[in-house]
Amino acid sequence: MVYRGAALARAGLCLFLVLVAACSWLPRQPVAVVQPATDQREFRYVELPNKLRVLLISDPGADKAAASLDVNAGSRQDPADRQGLAHFLEHMLFLGTAKYPDAGEYQAFIGAHGGSHNAYTSFEHTNYFFDVAAEHLEPALDRFAQFFVAPLFNAEYVQREVNAVDSEYRARINDDQRRALDVLKELSNAEHPFSKFSVGSLSTLLGGRGEAALRQALLDFYDAHYSANRMALTVIGRQSLDELEALVRPRFEPVRNRDVAYEPIEQPLFAQAPLWVELEPKRELRELSLNFAVPDLRQHYRAKPLKYIGNLLGHEGAGSLLSLLKARGWAEALSAGGGLDYQGGGLFGVDIHLTEAGLAHADEIVALVFRAIADIRQAGINEWRYREQQTIGRQQFDYRARPDEIREASHFSHSLQRYPAEEVVRGPYLMEDFDAELIGELLAQMNPDNVVVALSAPGLGGERRSALYDVPYSLRPISADTLARWRSPAPAAELALPAKNAFIAENFTLRAATDASAVPRRLDSGGRTELWFKHDDDYELPKGNIHLLMRSPLAADSAEHSVLTELWERMVADQLNEFVYPAQLAGLNFQLQSTWRGMELAINGFDDKQALLLEEIVSTLGSPEPDERRFARVKTEYLRQLENRRELEPYRLVSSEMPRLLLRYQWPLEAMIASAREADFATLTTHVQQVMSATELSLLVYGNYSQEQARGFAAIAERYLQSEALPAAQPEAVLMLEPSERWHSLASDHRDAALMLYLQAPEVSKAARVTMGLAAQMLRADFFHQLRTEKQLGYIVTAGAYPLREVPGLMLLAQSPVADAATLQREFNQFLQGWLQREPLAAGFGQHRLALIQRLQEAPSNQWEAGDRYWRELLDGYTAFDSREQLIAALRAMSFDDWYGRLHRYLAGGQRRALWLQVGGASGPAELSGSSLTSPAAFKARRPYYHFP
Repeated sequence: MVYRGAALARAGLCLFLVLVAACSWLPRQPVAVVQPATDQREFRYVELPNKLRVLLISDPGADKAAASLDVNAGSRQDPADRQGLAHFLEHMLFLGTAKYPDAGEYQAFIGAHGGSHNAYTSFEHTNYFFDVAAEHLEPALDRFAQFFVAPLFNAEYVQREVNAVDSEYRARINDDQRRALDVLKELSNAEHPFSKFSVGSLSTLLGGRGEAALRQALLDFYDAHYSANRMALTVIGRQSLDELEALVRPRFEPVRNRDVAYEPIEQPLFAQAPLWVELEPKRELRELSLNFAVPDLRQHYRAKPLKYIGNLLGHEGAGSLLSLLKARGWAEALSAGGGLDYQGGGLFGVDIHLTEAGLAHADEIVALVFRAIADIRQAGINEWRYREQQTIGRQQFDYRARPDEIREASHFSHSLQRYPAEEVVRGPYLMEDFDAELIGELLAQMNPDNVVVALSAPGLGGERRSALYDVPYSLRPISADTLARWRSPAPAAELALPAKNAFIAENFTLRAATDASAVPRRLDSGGRTELWFKHDDDYELPKGNIHLLMRSPLAADSAEHSVLTELWERMVADQLNEFVYPAQLAGLNFQLQSTWRGMELAINGFDDKQALLLEEIVSTLGSPEPDERRFARVKTEYLRQLENRRELEPYRLVSSEMPRLLLRYQWPLEAMIASAREADFATLTTHVQQVMSATELSLLVYGNYSQEQARGFAAIAERYLQSEALPAAQPEAVLMLEPSERWHSLASDHRDAALMLYLQAPEVSKAARVTMGLAAQMLRADFFHQLRTEKQLGYIVTAGAYPLREVPGLMLLAQSPVADAATLQREFNQFLQGWLQREPLAAGFGQHRLALIQRLQEAPSNQWEAGDRYWRELLDGYTAFDSREQLIAALRAMSFDDWYGRLHRYLAGGQRRALWLQVGGASGPAELSGSSLTSPAAFKARRPYYHFP
């Protein structure tokens, strides 16, 4: 009997296993990815046998293909004795695989086929992504997949990439955001993984333990955390969904599944609260931040309670906390919302940019924040407010503007880790579940007993210094009286919850095209405005773009006028803020900026209520309020921003200074600072009147409009901005370099050196433009690999085309913690000399020329990008909107011999036109080859210019 029973039991178990096996062969119910009706691409979600989740997107019209793989592992998983290891692994993964062992092969392939690539490491994720010309997806994907199947992690590159990581850390050691984060990490709970150093350095990665031990730690980390069940992949291509799946399966099914599981972090983020820390920034800035630890809310993605709170607390309309602080002269800007978000918890923060006067009232400002939170708890948890935000989110999803493919792929691979597969597109926009109790509970946790306050301002400093970024800071005791005031903040009559948003779109009708013009065409506006119009028949969205230029030769013909025009623009934007903020929430955006041409305005978004917004903006621009208090606040903020440009990282410093040397209507930073200090309200008022007395209007209307609407927009602009007199013509001017080597030094207290080389072609033509453009594409990957990977000169190494209007140019740039500027100059020259070899260039010429043609042929990703492209063409004088076609024609007509001959004349020998900019770093300015520019202003005054209308 026992035997028979055991046999029956085994027979039953076998039958069960057979049934289970049979069921495993049954097709799974397909997941239907929710997507906007306006998105005609096809989506498919699949889970591979190794549990790797995949989103496939078929877009037959795409010019670019893209892919991204997100690994649910980041700095959280770093061993305590190898901090920065996840980031170091991200670097090492690019340097060869078993199938493609050459360390530079992946980068070279992507670059040669019109693509780009990158990666980032965060607290819980590492995301890798690339794009490439659409027809080359398969070989690019094959190379990409090998990172996660068989990376080599060659020992010969360990020391090099540790140096690169260390260079990245040192390159941004003066960055105030990183410095503040460093202090916050020191004050967080030492048992919480957030406290670890995420970037890494020579000390934290090597620490005297040797390269072999670090490589073994790297292999152990990869084996422990790079598991298929913790990965999500997105692939976008022209192929059908079946074809995309056939590309993915054989390449990614070999990724090992180790069934890795992570438990939520249970340790509290802060071991102590409340806490008040004061720290000293490098730049001239004053910031007050309130941070609250919050629970893990990812399961509430349909409710988004923190988004609801952040929208109310960070509102900028009438009655808002920001408006009150501005009225008292205490703040310039405010933002509120969720920040760090991890498995187990997160942070909610309120960040306020203070004025100098506001610094003295920091305690009162904190009390006002708690007053605003109390007001929301008592009167702001309303279903109608929630439904308003829900409506805006739904409209943003329904009429979603697609980013380019590489950003889309990276975003979706990360979203696959956060949302159910069917909600990977809609998830970020969903607000369906109004939960007043949950919102109330979160608001209750945002109280004085749970707050970490950080105050950053010059001179605060303290007796402590952070270990990694050497930030002076101190902990300030919070008195019982202060806590009592914060717990029961006094009412503020100026505070009021937002009214209903009048800018939420209601009309989504798509208008029929009135003509079949392929590009914008000029319309008779009935006035003097140069009006261009095109109905959008490509994207079919109830949206549109309005671009307006108020041209004036007085806008930037001197440093003083340039400063005054900028102050005018900022005053108008500040005056408009309360009115336009609800419009921006509702998906109706505007940008106002001063340029050498005059004042440019761009409006984009839902077309329903654009006329209302346009009229408010141009009427304010034409007649700004005579508010001296606003002027004083705006001037102080602008002057501080100008002065802070001296503190930019060295590579940013040389990059921002180069246009000042080459463009006629760009002025030296010190001249701008001096003019800003001298500016007064009366001078500004006179300047605005003078500019407005002679203006010329140009308008481009592109989107879901009729010709009548376009003329209506022109009439609105003319009503407020048109003058009686026409301005004198002011052409754009680009400095004409002579055949010589010139260099100039910039002051900086950063310890890294930086060098930028600008090479100008000796002729202005489309052939010269594409010569430099093709050279940039061909040398970029080689320059990066040789100077960064092979010679380890620094983390920041790049090269690219540098056209200024029609003047062709080429740029090489590096920032180094180990080499001075003279060494970098020698390396740049040696690289160019070695790279300019005929035979290797001939071998790659055809493919690179084709890739550049394909890049020029790429269609805009969305309606806004299309409108902006038309506008730039118009401003540059291409009224046939064919600049790209002209460049393509020049490329097609160019033989290798022609290209190489031109390139050799432009880049080699003693006839090249070179301008070098350096930051000396710790060793000080270097004596470079060539002649020094002791006075850039005098140099600009002596040289002739290329002129462009």
